Amino acid sequence: MKSLRFYETLPHPSYSPDLAPSDFYLNPKLKEHIKGKHFEDDEAVQEDVRRWFRGKPHEFFADGMRKLIWPWRACNDKEGDYVEK
Repeated sequence: MKSLRFYETLPHPSYSPDLAPSDFYLNPKLKEHIKGKHFEDDEAVQEDVRRWFRGKPHEFFADGMRKLIWPWRACNDKEGDYVEK
C-alpha cells in the first residue's frame, strides 16, 4: 500500500463483497483482456494472466484503489449494506 502512496488504513465493514478490489476493478479489466481468446490448457491461461498483470504500470493498480473511495464511503455510511456501483 505504501508503494502506491496509500498511507492511511480505513475501517472496512466486516462483510462487503461489493468492495472487493478484484471484483470491483481488476476482474472486469482482466475479463476484457481474455475475452474471445482460446487457450491450449490451464498453463497457457495462467501465463497470459501473469503477462497481463506484469504489463500493468503501478498507476493502473493505484487508480483501481482510488476508484474504491466512493463505494467504500457509501458502504461505510450504510454500515456495510450493499452499495450499487
